[in-house]
Amino acid sequence: MMTRRRTPKKKPKSKPSAPRPWGKWIVGGLLLIPNIVATLVFVNHLSRFTFSTPIQLAIVTGAGVYFVMHLLLWKPIFMHVMGHELTHAFWAVILGGRIKSLLVSREGGQVTLSKTNFFIALAPYFFPLYTFLLLPIYFIAAAKFYPVLSFFIGFTHAFHFALTVHSLRDQQSDIIQVGVFFSLSFVYLMNILVLVIVLAVVTPEVIGLGEFFREMWGLFLKFVFWVTDRLAQ
Repeated sequence: MMTRRRTPKKKPKSKPSAPRPWGKWIVGGLLLIPNIVATLVFVNHLSRFTFSTPIQLAIVTGAGVYFVMHLLLWKPIFMHVMGHELTHAFWAVILGGRIKSLLVSREGGQVTLSKTNFFIALAPYFFPLYTFLLLPIYFIAAAKFYPVLSFFIGFTHAFHFALTVHSLRDQQSDIIQVGVFFSLSFVYLMNILVLVIVLAVVTPEVIGLGEFFREMWGLFLKFVFWVTDRLAQ
């Protein structure tokens, strides 16, 4: 049985599987290329945000409201810790594991699972659980509720982003066990891709999944051809 722990004072009993130490550095380095490509394409798509529709305005307002609350009023740490541990548990079950125990407090959390790997270990850093709980509701809701749901989708995604960054100020056992460089490269890329998926659902006029990945692939090929030409000279 493997154990996932989040309580800082206790040493984890097992390490999630990931590439070997040298392999982590190689994979982490290779991920820098899609990270840059995804960032450039994402920024280009964000330029289409015009705030001309209630949904676009609502999702940005929701994110802004959370950031103001986070910076000036209150950080909902307990909800973040609960979401963090539930995300470990959710992806463990999806990938064939079982939940043995789950404990959550404001000071930290602990989940014991029958299996773990690097994806399960890093999932809370890129998967906004509360946002994805809202998406099925968005799919079945009447159009008149879209602005309200979009507000909360923006709010919960900002919650995920802000508290993930906040938690990374401390040493996270998940990140250390998998490997800091590999983890940060992987988490950065996955955060962009997950945000693209969310925006593709809520604001398809801004980002379309097919178009986004086609542009990523095209820009990646341009980079490969550029490197090849330089090496051939």
